[in-house]
Amino acid sequence: MVSPDMIAQLRQDITTAEDAGDKPTADRLRAELATALQAARGGEQLDDLDER
Repeated sequence: MVSPDMIAQLRQDITTAEDAGDKPTADRLRAELATALQAARGGEQLDDLDER
């Protein structure tokens, strides 16, 4: 199960990596976020995940 807190943390980590100019890490985290969002959609109804 993927929690909304996990989604929010990944988004924050992406922002931090981008701000630091660490494109490889930001790209990796985006891939993790995409996987987490897909898992959340498949496992439970969390309509507002993309809006956080």
